[in-house]
Amino acid sequence: MTLRAEIAVPGLGLRTFLARELAPRPGRIAAVARIVAGCVLITMIGMLYRIPLTAYMAYIVFLISRDDTASTVLTGVVGGLAATVAVALSLLFFMLDAAEPALRLPLMAGAAFIGMFLARTAQLGPIAFLASFVLVLSQTLIDEAPSLEALTHLVLWLWVVAVLPDVLTIGITLLFGESPARLARRTALRLLATAAEALEQGDPGPLDAALGETTALLQWRRKANIADHDLAGLAALDTALIEGLAEVLLMLRLLPIGTPVAVRTALAAMCRDSADAFARAVAPTLARPALDQAALAGLSPEARPVVVALIAALVGLSDGLSRRLTADQRRGTPQAARKPLLVADAFTDPGHVRFALKTTIAVIAAYIIYSGLAWPGLRTAITTCFFVALGSLGESMHKLTLRLGGAVIGGLTGGLCIIFVLPAMTDIGQLCLLVAAVVVPCAWVATSSERLSYAGMQMAFAFFLGLFQGYAPDTDLTGLRDRVLGILLGNLLISLIFSVIWPISVADRARLALAGALRSLRPLPGEGVSGTIGTRLAVVGALGEARRFVDLAAFEIGLLAGRSAPEAGRSLSLAALNRLAAAAFVVMGQGSLDAIPGDTDDGDAAAAQPDSPAVARALASADAAASAWFEAAADRLASGPPSTAPTCRFGGLDAPDLLDAATPPARRAAIEARLLLQREIDNVIVAGA
Repeated sequence: MTLRAEIAVPGLGLRTFLARELAPRPGRIAAVARIVAGCVLITMIGMLYRIPLTAYMAYIVFLISRDDTASTVLTGVVGGLAATVAVALSLLFFMLDAAEPALRLPLMAGAAFIGMFLARTAQLGPIAFLASFVLVLSQTLIDEAPSLEALTHLVLWLWVVAVLPDVLTIGITLLFGESPARLARRTALRLLATAAEALEQGDPGPLDAALGETTALLQWRRKANIADHDLAGLAALDTALIEGLAEVLLMLRLLPIGTPVAVRTALAAMCRDSADAFARAVAPTLARPALDQAALAGLSPEARPVVVALIAALVGLSDGLSRRLTADQRRGTPQAARKPLLVADAFTDPGHVRFALKTTIAVIAAYIIYSGLAWPGLRTAITTCFFVALGSLGESMHKLTLRLGGAVIGGLTGGLCIIFVLPAMTDIGQLCLLVAAVVVPCAWVATSSERLSYAGMQMAFAFFLGLFQGYAPDTDLTGLRDRVLGILLGNLLISLIFSVIWPISVADRARLALAGALRSLRPLPGEGVSGTIGTRLAVVGALGEARRFVDLAAFEIGLLAGRSAPEAGRSLSLAALNRLAAAAFVVMGQGSLDAIPGDTDDGDAAAAQPDSPAVARALASADAAASAWFEAAADRLASGPPSTAPTCRFGGLDAPDLLDAATPPARRAAIEARLLLQREIDNVIVAGA
């Protein structure tokens, strides 16, 4: 038997993928409106006051804008600091290399290397990255400046070009932006509604996308601390609520289709009651399901443990909401732990240095190529090298694909506007209307997930570069052609260098991510309902990371020697991994049937009776075997090539005296939950045979 990671092209068709990415969601229209307003205002200011590089100012609006106020303000402050540092260093560099061309390349290479190294290793990495980019770009202007005085003026204008849209975007966001706490609330309500609909309709289709949003929900919650530090005292309660929601969404995929409608309806009512209570900021009223021990006893062995675990999770979610409302009046601000300036492996992991060196080689190669060709219009190749470079070839190829697609669409749009629209324009108002009309679809794409958003930014960038070539209508396509060719050159250099020099396959990172997800499941079977807060959320995060790398791996298949997609049907698929995690969550959710009333006092007493020593030993043995299998499977998957899959067998759970007719539903569900996990493990082993 072999155990390997599934690295294959995602099963979603292009139309389905685009439909999901471009679908409306809470806050999207408002985010697009803010981006459009910022681009229109910056166009008016740039044209009226003849500020150079208006295209870059408009693009900075896209770079800074985020869905929520806290993130936009933080990004804007970081960008302003980076621009200030970069301009100050640029003036210093000019004193050294303006008259000494031989020093220019080493200084540019050093700035690029240090910036990219710190971008990977430092807490202030974004500042270092942006400062490095502006610094290197400013050094390339020396070749075209007629005098040092003109060069100094241009560099000082660069500070205005960077800071003006920065301040403008922050101002618009502070006036009309949405708080991350509000976005988190709306996202949570939508996810609860998705869970209720999946229960009522028996359609698990939307659950995959909903589960991924729980990670975003946690990020919204963390960002809310930036805007309201008092929320720090509620972090544990909010994390537990998000974790409970993620647990429900994951376990729902194991609920059999044949589960009685009455049971599904009762569970859906609990979801909707929690959503209603959360929306109105009141304690939930339906804290217990309309199910009893008799209804539970009538379920199938496949449905019973899942229903028990779902009830436990939903009751915990309801109780957590009640505690959250009470605790809201007693906020506290615990002292946050200070993070180190650099990551722990900054100087021990050679990957950081190699990444910075590869990016530096690409940047300098782009500069040498367009300088040697005396073709300054290709300067966008340097910008491309900075922004496309990522940790692995697959990630870079993914961003390359988005950048090329966006550049082609944006370039074509700009070219058509130059030929057919600009000649008919007579004032700045018409130009602003044109900018708004094109920015709307670009911003809509840019507000998608990271799987598509970069394409929208590149559509806008290519359009701006073609449109803003002066302060009057221009029908010359030469500038647009050069800029698009520069983008193509930068992408080509990054692809060649990252695939030849110290190539890092995202397939390896996907395999390690899958192994990490398996390893995160190891403690779950033995934790029980009152497990450590954050454990299950860590599993969901690991599953999301694995999915991201598996999707990215499709972009590098065939580009690296010896790398290929495993054969279908002989791999650890993401679907199987999700089912494994759901089964482990079901095991955790057992042992808490006090929420389910019995028909009689005898039924209540039977349900409350502790397990016999034989049952306790069998359950403990099964949990230990499952934990050991998760650890062994993760180790073998992380070891590299396909390896022999470990076997796993829960002994003693099928003994007749454990599952006879008199077995109470609580004990029966606990045993059946382990058997369910055993089946999912067996499915993984058989699939890898």
